[in-house]
Amino acid sequence: MRLNMFRIALAGACAMLVLSAAAQAQSTPSYLPAESTVREAVAQSPEVTTAQARRDATLARAEGIRAGTAETVVRAIGQGRQVRDPSERYAEGQIAVERPLRLWGKARADGQLADAAAETGQLAVKDARHEASRQILALWFAAVRAGQARQAAQDNTRAAADLAALTARRVQLGDAAHLDGELAAADHARMQAALAMATAAEQAALAELQARFPGLSRPALAGDTALPPSQQDRPEQLRIQYIQDSHEYRLAMAEEVQTLQVAKRADLERRPDPTVGMFATVERGGAERIIGVSVTMPLGSAHRRSAATAAAADAEAAARRRLGAERRLGAEFDVLYRNLQGKRATALAQIEAAALQKSASDRATRAYRAGESGLAELLAARRNLADARLAERLARVDALEADSRLQLDLHRLWDFDD
Repeated sequence: MRLNMFRIALAGACAMLVLSAAAQAQSTPSYLPAESTVREAVAQSPEVTTAQARRDATLARAEGIRAGTAETVVRAIGQGRQVRDPSERYAEGQIAVERPLRLWGKARADGQLADAAAETGQLAVKDARHEASRQILALWFAAVRAGQARQAAQDNTRAAADLAALTARRVQLGDAAHLDGELAAADHARMQAALAMATAAEQAALAELQARFPGLSRPALAGDTALPPSQQDRPEQLRIQYIQDSHEYRLAMAEEVQTLQVAKRADLERRPDPTVGMFATVERGGAERIIGVSVTMPLGSAHRRSAATAAAADAEAAARRRLGAERRLGAEFDVLYRNLQGKRATALAQIEAAALQKSASDRATRAYRAGESGLAELLAARRNLADARLAERLARVDALEADSRLQLDLHRLWDFDD
């Protein structure tokens, strides 16, 4: 009985692991690095750790704002009194305890200002994480693009080597001129040079990726990776979501709220706060003792009015910045969305062009083997095929990158706001 229950539990655990792995694979496309790896790379990014340190400083300052700057002051005075007639000396002194008060709702305003500052600090960290994710995505696809160029150059070099060997055999048999052999060998050397250049470019892209974000694996993208599906949501809905979920917009809104709280606090500061204290005085050597209460009230000045006016202007500027961020993000979405549509259409056209060019190149190869055409025609067909394949690979990568960038900015990919 216990053995059966153990088997059932083990099967259930295996099923949960399979479902979890399937969900993970579904959430992150295969042509992108694993989300756990990206999360670790983002967490270790210097920009993110810097933003976290600034957030900690902001939270500490927010607590200071909430507590206020009022401090209890203890004042002690010692003095001596000398009387001429009769000639006597007396020791006298005074001790006072004073503390400024926060009136007129200033304590509540300081608490709201502290909350706004803390929210701004938290959003700054989230924005830094998102920017780091953007950098990873750009560097990753740069390495993928370089790898696709290297793979295309490698395929072209292999095909050129086969053609050079075939032409050399035909030259030996007397079926081709020596010029054809030289042309085939020259084409092979040209492809080798292109392969060396593409390999160097790929190594440079990989070096930059792994230097900026250590721990990321080598990108691997198959040449026949499916294109991303078309967006099912309406562009208007995606545009609103893009703006409202943007860290830049939310940070601009938080900064606007913070400046409004600063302006409110500066306006309250136009009404000064009193300082209340108690004191005890000893005079004539203790013959006289005085206990009293003191109230100190500063008089308002032009400086307080100027500070309030400046804070109100800062709040207005923050509101304008938020409006500018909203418009800029809307334009950014329009560019990304239309760019994605164009790159998907370009990739589909390049796929069809590469297939047609492959068919033409195969016919040219068969004709050359049968002696029905010359080497020049075959080399031209091979060059066109190489260009078409490279264009197809790069167009496919461009479409995948455009889709991934839009999904990232819509927080449907690598969302690290937790």
